[in-house]
Amino acid sequence: MAWHEQVNILQPAMYNDPMFAMLMRANQFAWALNIPTSSAREIQLTLANQCTVTGANAQIEIFSKQPLANLADPGQRMAFVMRAAQRFDDLLRNPTEKHMVENSIFLVAHPR
Repeated sequence: MAWHEQVNILQPAMYNDPMFAMLMRANQFAWALNIPTSSAREIQLTLANQCTVTGANAQIEIFSKQPLANLADPGQRMAFVMRAAQRFDDLLRNPTEKHMVENSIFLVAHPR
């Protein structure tokens, strides 16, 4: 399912767009090399209801720390997606974490 979504749906809709791909690569390059742009951000999936999570218990999966990593490359992106899926599965197998994940999903689905 993840392969279908990433390669058949998102690849042509987003990642094949040359401007989007270039912007994502520039962001990755600037972030990984700590170039002060004031806008470059780490590419990550946050497994919580916040857009940005800080603190020791933050549940995130990062794309890559490599400056030349390319999110538009399906192979690199699938490795990221599969790591995130495994992390999500691990969270759901832990009773305490499962409750927190379910609560976060509820909060996302029912914003104030």
